Amino acid sequence: MLTVLVEQPLLTLFLVLTVGTLLGAIRVAGTSIGPAGALFAGLAVSAAVPDVSPAVPQVVGTLGLALFVYTVGIAGGPSFFGGLRRGAPAIGLAVGTYVLVAVVAWGLGTVLGLAASDVAGTYAGAGTNTSALAAVVEVVGDPSPAVGYSLAYPFGVVGMIVAVSLALGRARRRPTAEDAAPDEPPTYVTVVVSRDDLPPVTELTHWEGETLVFSRVRRDGEDHTPAAGERFEPGDLVTVIGTPAVLRSFVTWIGGTAEEDLVLDRRQIDFRRAVLSNPRHAGATIGELGLDRFDAVAGFVRRGDVDVIARDDLVVELGDRIRVIAPRERMPEVMAELGDSERAVVVADPIGFSLGLLLGLVAGLIAIPLPGRTLVLGAAAGPLLVGLVLGRLGRTGPVVWQLPYATNQTLRQLGALLFLAVIGLGAGPELAAALTSARGLQLLGLGIVLTTLGAAGILVGARMLGAGGPRAAGTIAGAQGQPAVLAAAVDRTGGDDRVALTYALLFPPVFLVKIVAAQVLATL
Repeated sequence: MLTVLVEQPLLTLFLVLTVGTLLGAIRVAGTSIGPAGALFAGLAVSAAVPDVSPAVPQVVGTLGLALFVYTVGIAGGPSFFGGLRRGAPAIGLAVGTYVLVAVVAWGLGTVLGLAASDVAGTYAGAGTNTSALAAVVEVVGDPSPAVGYSLAYPFGVVGMIVAVSLALGRARRRPTAEDAAPDEPPTYVTVVVSRDDLPPVTELTHWEGETLVFSRVRRDGEDHTPAAGERFEPGDLVTVIGTPAVLRSFVTWIGGTAEEDLVLDRRQIDFRRAVLSNPRHAGATIGELGLDRFDAVAGFVRRGDVDVIARDDLVVELGDRIRVIAPRERMPEVMAELGDSERAVVVADPIGFSLGLLLGLVAGLIAIPLPGRTLVLGAAAGPLLVGLVLGRLGRTGPVVWQLPYATNQTLRQLGALLFLAVIGLGAGPELAAALTSARGLQLLGLGIVLTTLGAAGILVGARMLGAGGPRAAGTIAGAQGQPAVLAAAVDRTGGDDRVALTYALLFPPVFLVKIVAAQVLATL
C-alpha cells in the first residue's frame, strides 16, 4: 500500500482530497474547518509516508491556488469597488489591524529567534489565509512555512469564532442604535393611496434615503406597471417592495394597507423568477437591463440564498434570479431578454475564463521594487487583483469575464482543496518533527498571540466606529476571511444581511494585504 501511494501520485492526491473533505465536513459546536481539512489530511499522509512528499507535482497546487484567488476576485469585484467609499472606515480598520499584526509577528519572531519563513507561515495561519501561505512558499521555495501555518490555523478559526460571540454578547448587553434597528429581509405590501400631489415614482423610489420598488398599480380596475414619471393618485392600489421597517413608515405616510393583495391577481400583470443567463448583461446594473422597454419591473434579486431589493444601481451577475413583474403578454419577451436558462448559468465562457486567468498569472510575474528587496505578486496576488477588476467589468465586448454563481463556487472549492492538499503533502515530515520540539511550541504560541491581537483590534475598532453586533461580527468574519467564521456569524445573528454585506466588502482588501504582508515577512 505504501508503495502504491508513492508510485501513484494522482491516487494519493485524491485520497487526500477525499479524506480532507470528510474531515472538513465534521462539525464541532456547529463549526467545521471546511477546505482546510485537505491540509491536515495531506500533513497526516506525508508525515506517515515521507516519500510521498516529492511525488505530487507542485504545479497542481499552484493551479489550485490560481483557481481559488481568481474566482474570489471575480465574485468580489462588484461589491468591492461599489463599497469602497462608504466602507472606507471599516476597510481602514481591518487593513490597519493586520498590518499591525504583521509588525508584531516580525518583532516576536526576532525575539524568539525564529526563521523568517516560520514567522510568515504562522502569520498566514493565524489569519487563516491560504493564499498568504502560497505567497510565502513561492518566496522561500519550499513548503516549510506550512508547519507554522498548520499549527496556527486551528486557533485562527476557533479564536475568531469566540470573538464573534464576544461581539454579539456585548451588543446584547449594551446595544447601539444600529443594534436596535436590525436590517430585515425585504418584503412587499399593497397600499391604498390617500395623499394627493405626490412626486413622480422616480423620487419615491429614494424615499427618505431608502430604496423602494413599485411593481404594479391598479387604477379604475386596470393593472399596470408604473412608469418612471408616473404620479400616484388617491384611490390607487400600489404594490411596494422594501424592508419591513421602511414599508411601515411609508404606508402610514402615503395612505394605508389595502385589504386586497394585488400579487395574487395574475390576470393582467404576472411575475416570474428569471435566471439571468444572457451574457450580454454580465456586469450590468438593474437599470441598465432596460426592462422598462417591456413595461417590466425588477422587484427582487436572489443571489445564492439571499434576496436583495432590485435597486437601479445593483450590479447583477450571471446566475442571479431576478423576480420580474410584467404584463402577461410581454413576459415571454422579458424571459428571452434575460435568458432564463438553467443550463447556461453553469457553463462559463471558456475564452473569458482562460484569458482572465492567463492575465492574472501574467500579472503575478510583475516585480514591485521595495526598499532593499523586490516583491513579486505571484500566483496568489496577481490573479486576485485581475479577478477583482474583471469581475467589476463583467464583460468586454463579446468576452464575458463573469462566472456563473454555481460555477464560481465549485471552482473556488476545488482550487482551495487542490492547493491545501499539495501543501500538506509537502510539509508533513517537518510538522512531525516540529510537534516534538521547542520550535513547534513557539510557533503555536506565536499563532495564538497573533490571532488574539487581530481579534482584539477588530473588536475595539468596530466598537469605536459605532458598529452594532451584526456589523461587528461581519467585520471580524471579513477581516479573517474564513468561511467557518462567517458561518458562525450568520448562524448567531439569524442570517442578518449586514454580516454578509460587511464580509463581502472587507474580504478582498484584507485578503490582499495579508498576502503582501506575508511575502514581506518571509524576506525579512
